[in-house]
Amino acid sequence: MKAIRLAVALLLASSVSMLLAQTPVPAKNPAQPTPAEPLIVDVHSAPYRPKIVYKTNISNQRFDMRNATIFDMIEFAYALGEQDDDRENAAIVGGPTWIDFDRFDVSAKIPSLKPPTFPVGLTDTSNPPTNPNDQMRPILKRVLAERFHLKVHTEDRPLPGYAVTVANGGPKLTGAKTPTDASECHGAQDKSNPAQYTITCTSETMAQFIAARDQDFPHPIVDRTGLTKPYDFTLKLSLGPDVHTRDDRARVFADAFTKQLGLVVTRGNVPQPSMVVDTVNRTPTANSPDIAKLLPALADLEFEVATIKPAADNEPQDTIRPAGSQITFRAFNMQGLLTRAFELPTGQMLGDALATLPPRRYTIVVKLPPDIDARAVSQDPDQINNMLQKLLIDRFQLKYHWGQWTQPDAYVLLAGSPKMKKADPNSRSFCKFGPADGEKPARYANSPFDTEFHCQNVTMAQFADRVQAIAGSEVKNRVADKTGLAGSYNFTVFFTAGRTLRAETAAAAAEAKQAGDATPAPVVGLSMEDAFRKELGLRLEKKPLILPSLVLDHFEKIPTDN
Repeated sequence: MKAIRLAVALLLASSVSMLLAQTPVPAKNPAQPTPAEPLIVDVHSAPYRPKIVYKTNISNQRFDMRNATIFDMIEFAYALGEQDDDRENAAIVGGPTWIDFDRFDVSAKIPSLKPPTFPVGLTDTSNPPTNPNDQMRPILKRVLAERFHLKVHTEDRPLPGYAVTVANGGPKLTGAKTPTDASECHGAQDKSNPAQYTITCTSETMAQFIAARDQDFPHPIVDRTGLTKPYDFTLKLSLGPDVHTRDDRARVFADAFTKQLGLVVTRGNVPQPSMVVDTVNRTPTANSPDIAKLLPALADLEFEVATIKPAADNEPQDTIRPAGSQITFRAFNMQGLLTRAFELPTGQMLGDALATLPPRRYTIVVKLPPDIDARAVSQDPDQINNMLQKLLIDRFQLKYHWGQWTQPDAYVLLAGSPKMKKADPNSRSFCKFGPADGEKPARYANSPFDTEFHCQNVTMAQFADRVQAIAGSEVKNRVADKTGLAGSYNFTVFFTAGRTLRAETAAAAAEAKQAGDATPAPVVGLSMEDAFRKELGLRLEKKPLILPSLVLDHFEKIPTDN
């Protein structure tokens, strides 16, 4: 019987999911990269992208990491676990303020590297497949050391966390009925009351159970109970709509620990293994002058045939589905195809052509050679994008060039009466979704707000460059900083998406009309522009700006015949 580690992760919408792994802690003596064959690596600052997350991809003889901070690279290289956008990884400390803000693209050529394979049928949980990222971690360690001159060491430091001790009345635990069995925990959600959740464990030690609770707390949790025997026990949890964040989950778990297990969870600084960043360069060493030859772009993927048909009204829109050696692009319109094919941050970069694009949606089926796994191809954005570009050029007779266009509805950020807190200039700089650590969330089940983010130690120029990523569909272009404000700030913003406000306004009007009321009920919520003004003391205003554009010289509105 194998041990199962389960952590309850409650999403902001109050749904419950199961996470099967905990965040690792840094090795006591992290292995420093050793000299080997020369690295064939392209490293450069990432171009502007409206994203605050990074992506990795493994393809034939090549590894790509896009939009990654030094902080992201350290997490990945040393297998410290990826954190949610609203959670800082406390295992990485020190270093300059910019390591969680500046973003880079890394591409490495590895002759022995092959695309990951995907299992057919059920996976043998007792013999899980090898994580393909594991073969990339030593490479990225070398990139950090050789190109950024990163130096790190590990040590125990007092950092925010939780300690579990035995309550004054002693533990409420029963010794395992069969202590020689392997430990096992499993969770069950009450079908009649989804908010009720039960974790049942057999032959489980407290050290094992507490270590598996990492994802349920906003900071690491350590075992100080001194209990070493295995136990059989059940923990019942109520994860209702008032449980929004890890702080809320921590409260629920702490209460259950005390009442049901006779254990006390105390928040405070606790010694933890930490990876300390000693030195790192902001500018990587220069690429080889022959990098374009040493690391050429991936060859276009050849496909045998592509079928384009009008999409049905009930098809899921803008989805990509791989199966066997076939990839299906479901219900894409021309704007969606162009935006994906040319990796545009927004459809507004199509400039004057945007208003002329046909609204009709198409479903495209691409058949690859039979020896190619479509699932591996679908993981590679470069191959997908190149494939779509070839399709558009061939089947829609597309001709284009890159240029500039005056966007009439661009945004600029202006200073009103700033309400933001001045930041500690030595603190780490970042913008992430969710509330700041310790803050009560504004976004939760049945909340009128559907977007929330916080920034720490950011200048207004840095913030303006993150607005499009954070605001999503609310902002169609890169935002220009015109505030004139110096220094850096800490702040949290929450607002309601425009589409939500419009839908609720229409619903209120319809309800008022049906009831015979002259005035509809007011809509609860806050637009992004109002939130910036009321919460930050900033103005986000529309103003024409000259911005990059993909200029379409020619395209056919109907594709050539299959």
